[in-house]
Amino acid sequence: MLLYGQIGRDRAVMFDLAEKLEFTATSEDGRVLDALAHARWHQAARGEYITAFDEMGQEVDISFATQNWRKAACDKTRPGQFVRKHFEAMVFTALAEELRTGDVAVVGSEEYADWSKQLLAWEAVQEKLGAYLVEVGLCEEGETAEFDAGFFRR
Repeated sequence: MLLYGQIGRDRAVMFDLAEKLEFTATSEDGRVLDALAHARWHQAARGEYITAFDEMGQEVDISFATQNWRKAACDKTRPGQFVRKHFEAMVFTALAEELRTGDVAVVGSEEYADWSKQLLAWEAVQEKLGAYLVEVGLCEEGETAEFDAGFFRR
């Protein structure tokens, strides 16, 4: 909860960046980006509380956050609402962590690119794998390796 003092000063900048950058989840878990969309939807709100339901009436899933963050963002006396400033701080903190770990990528970025898009195609791996296995000492020259479910046998 003390973090909002830090984030509050940069709130406008963070929302401006969130508007200008295109984020994408690198896995099927898009909860942080959904929460960010909800925060952006209520960006102009100045009240202490915002609804905990999205535009389609579904509850915003904040299970990505720690229990302490969830307790700070949800007021027990106001079910169905988030404490706006704590919700925003939770979302931007989680977004920063997701960017750091690569779970969220920035489209067009090098530093925060989607790592899965940089992987070699399996055909290219197969082409180079024999020479690589010899180079690292896992196979002898001329030996062939069979691949089964990601494992190899000589």
